[in-house]
Amino acid sequence: MWDLKVLDIDFLSIFYNFFIYAVLGWIYESLYVSYTKKQWVNRGFLNGPIIPIYGAGATIVYVVFWKFRGQYLLVYFGGMILASVLEYVTSYVMEILFHAKWWDYSDMKYNLNGRIALRVSIFWGFLSIFMIEMLQPHMVKVLNQIPRPQGEYVAYGIILVTSLDCFLTVVHTVQLDKILGDLHKIRQEFTEYIESTKLYETKEEFKHKLTSYKRSEILDNIKSLIDENIDKLIERNKNREGFEIRLFRLDIEKNMKEYLTKLQTRTNKTSFIQRRLLLAFPNMKSVNRKEELKYLNERLQMRNRKKRWLKMSSIFEKDMIGTTKSYLSGFLRVALVGILVLVQFVILFWLTYWLSESTIYIYLFIEIASIFITIGLVNDFRSPSYKISWICIVLILPITGHIMYALWGKADSKRKIEKKMLAKINHGNNYLTYNVALTEEFASKHPIKKRMSKYMETQHFPLFKNNNVKYFPMGEDTFDAIFEDIKNARKFILINFFIVGEGVLWDRMHKLLMIKIREGVQVKFMYDDFGATLRTSKNFKKNLEAEGFEIGVFNPIHKYTDKLYMNYRSHQKIIVIDGNIGYTGGMNLADEYVNLIDRFGVWKDNAVRVEGDAVWGLTVTFLQMWEICNPSTIVDYELFRPNQVFEENDVYCHVISDGPSNNPNNPIETVYKQLIYYAKDYIYITTPYLIVEDDIRDALITAVQSGIDVRIITPFIPDKKNVKILTNYNYGPLLKAGVKIYEYKPGFIHAKTIITEECGIVGTINMDYRSFYLHYECGLWMSNKDVIDIIKDDLIKTMDESIEISYQEWKNRPWYLKVYQRILNMFSTLM
Repeated sequence: MWDLKVLDIDFLSIFYNFFIYAVLGWIYESLYVSYTKKQWVNRGFLNGPIIPIYGAGATIVYVVFWKFRGQYLLVYFGGMILASVLEYVTSYVMEILFHAKWWDYSDMKYNLNGRIALRVSIFWGFLSIFMIEMLQPHMVKVLNQIPRPQGEYVAYGIILVTSLDCFLTVVHTVQLDKILGDLHKIRQEFTEYIESTKLYETKEEFKHKLTSYKRSEILDNIKSLIDENIDKLIERNKNREGFEIRLFRLDIEKNMKEYLTKLQTRTNKTSFIQRRLLLAFPNMKSVNRKEELKYLNERLQMRNRKKRWLKMSSIFEKDMIGTTKSYLSGFLRVALVGILVLVQFVILFWLTYWLSESTIYIYLFIEIASIFITIGLVNDFRSPSYKISWICIVLILPITGHIMYALWGKADSKRKIEKKMLAKINHGNNYLTYNVALTEEFASKHPIKKRMSKYMETQHFPLFKNNNVKYFPMGEDTFDAIFEDIKNARKFILINFFIVGEGVLWDRMHKLLMIKIREGVQVKFMYDDFGATLRTSKNFKKNLEAEGFEIGVFNPIHKYTDKLYMNYRSHQKIIVIDGNIGYTGGMNLADEYVNLIDRFGVWKDNAVRVEGDAVWGLTVTFLQMWEICNPSTIVDYELFRPNQVFEENDVYCHVISDGPSNNPNNPIETVYKQLIYYAKDYIYITTPYLIVEDDIRDALITAVQSGIDVRIITPFIPDKKNVKILTNYNYGPLLKAGVKIYEYKPGFIHAKTIITEECGIVGTINMDYRSFYLHYECGLWMSNKDVIDIIKDDLIKTMDESIEISYQEWKNRPWYLKVYQRILNMFSTLM
């Protein structure tokens, strides 16, 4: 065996190199870790004083590159690649064998599955040069002095001892997965206990603290935390029966000691080798997560099942299964519109090719046109993102882009359509009244919020009081209440949704509405054409009209293909019953919104029910859109006034609405910015799509830098992958500034909410360009601490079910994702 040669290098010499470098690696790792831990740590993968991966890596580099001494670039890049491949394969194999992740480079930039990282690979390259050029020549001289017979006997001895050591280590190490699982379960149970005590505001906050404490410091640190936050703890637990801070402290200390005892007991049951490995690799992770996931899924399923059926039991049978129907007729309509748009683009590109024969003239034309377009865009008052997108299109497509801008990009390209829509909206605004005494009363009670309220009134959103607002944290809760109110309707029902999907929820709604129509109740049913095309049958509108429904369809997708106006949609969701009760929120009329089907995990939506003067604002908003959908119709708004007098109270509301016909003046975006700038304590936001404009992003950064607690919840499971990727891209500047971002772990959060300590908005508005500039949206602005506190509690609970994203984690996303995100960001206004 020892007479073999590999690339002209004696095998015995190769073996010696492996062993010596394995020992040197063990010395380096053990000294480094011991210095950082302030105690002796045997860092070897085995019990003996070697680290095989160092020996293997150095030996491979020696065998392959010994003949290429002096060729520094070859040795550098070759050693870098070989060592990185070895590190990746070793990590992968060890995870399979031991069900544990021994090292993790996920916190470093440009890493691959946490197994290798660019920074470490660069280090291996420099180490390869050092070894081949400086260390290895001396090593060869020393090894050549060892007598061969005695050297072979020593090698046999090393192999025997190392093999025995390896066997013993593997026997003990394969059980690490169960140990890590047990330790995780102990920590998880303790975390849930701490969550119940409300010692920390969110579970994620506690998890962060727990991992940063040494075990010996945990008890003292938590005692100090209680002493420093007594007032907050009393406030958080004020509704808990029999709460006393003294008993609270004793209970925490008791559970803390039990937790530390459990950890110590479980650790004591491990072997010496297992304890050594846990000490040497404290960040070692289990990769066989079956038990952990089973435990988590059981808890989530129990919680979600309770949420799903808590309110829906009175509406549906428990064995009902929802559906997402799709219809060929709708697909063909969308396909036809897509073909018509594509034909326009083909003609433009053909025209570009045809004109390219006159190169010099075309170049002159491009230069002149670019100057005029750039001047026009710079002086345009529309969104910076909109202007930048068109500049990119013009630059990337020199001729075609210019023609596209002339057809679709200029401010007046859709002005004729928007003028007609504004006329309908202004007609509705005539029925809004403004109470000067009420405005002065609100200003005297709320001097800071009066500016916000005054601005909304200038944008035709009057102030209302005497409202009873109820918040619904899930879509199933909302529809349970909607159906109960529809049953009691006596005069009229107004319904507007963006998406209508035939299924269990629609069948129930349809049956109820048919009953009311037979009772003589007027039903106006409105929906967006694009939102319903794919999920309703071909004769959906015709069949409903035959049954007595009055139908409004917003912006049929085939109507303005020459102007690309089909990109402008009505995203509003409004239900009004007899003018007395109104609803708005993120939910649509489809089964996934009430978790009757599982599309993207648990679907969390929210909504508000308002009974009071503010319902008139929702009624007017609905009727404005109704007249837009039925341009030949003139609605008598007075017929839809409320038929009851509401009990007086101090719950103040504004109903806000917006749409592309207002461009470049978009009042909802301004209201959002005012909410952010006027916050004094906290800003909590939920949005499925975080694709913010520069000024919104700067407002959030300014707020957090001013000491405001800014938190945003987005989905963990996306409904649109590219939008999720772009949402993730927008995390960076916010996380760096100190904004806390959470991803809703159970599934998809579709709720659209923004609250501060005194006011907030629940509605249909996403935090993206499309909502602020391309969609007709609506929402309810509320000023009432009781309602805001209820919403805040729901958002805190949602954060507890979410994963907090760190800036370091965001920075260490894969390099290819970073490149893709930058490209995708060029088209953010179209997402």
